[in-house]
Amino acid sequence: MPTCPRCDDPNGAILTESPVKGSWIMYRCPRCLFTWRSTEPEHITNPALYNRDFKLTPEMTEHAQVTPPIGVPRKKS
Repeated sequence: MPTCPRCDDPNGAILTESPVKGSWIMYRCPRCLFTWRSTEPEHITNPALYNRDFKLTPEMTEHAQVTPPIGVPRKKS
């Protein structure tokens, strides 16, 4: 299993694969929900090279706010 570049969780999993066999694989982190493709540049896919300004700790993900649902569109008058 791949390690998440954003939060270093070692339990990344395959989310989906390219319809063209071997073109790319998309991964998803179960902790921070980050997704990335195998074809991304190494500074996105390699945890050691991922921008430290965007890294998350386990504590940050545990205390993250839940994203509010998208509201119902208003009726046009």
